[in-house]
Amino acid sequence: MKQLYAMMYLCILFLVGCHDTKIGYLKADNAAYGTDSLIIRKELDIKNADDKKRIEKEIPWLTENIQGVLGTAPLRYRLVSVKAASAEAEAIFKKEFKVRGGGMMELPLYTELPVGRYVVTLQVYNEDYSVNLEDIYKFIVREK
Repeated sequence: MKQLYAMMYLCILFLVGCHDTKIGYLKADNAAYGTDSLIIRKELDIKNADDKKRIEKEIPWLTENIQGVLGTAPLRYRLVSVKAASAEAEAIFKKEFKVRGGGMMELPLYTELPVGRYVVTLQVYNEDYSVNLEDIYKFIVREK
């Protein structure tokens, strides 16, 4: 009888030990940027010191890093979708948009985007987990 129990115990240990266990964790319940939007001006003023520096150094339009995302490194980010006034504007946005490390988003200094509002949904992911961050940020493109 003891041998039967021992065999059953070993079989259970074998079966439990053989299943794949997900690696790490990912929590993004509190994911947010310090500001929820970025205003991009298509026409910069050379008389403005900040604009002059941006033009001279060709500094792209950048957001800050995202806050409130915890998980096993490396954490990666990608664009899931963008909401815009037209499909053409969405296509231009997707072509120009980049996500850097830490969830920092970038658009080029001289963007081809039409004037309007662009609402971004990002995905944060690591080896075994992913979370979509719905409507996490707004880009507002203006003439001046």
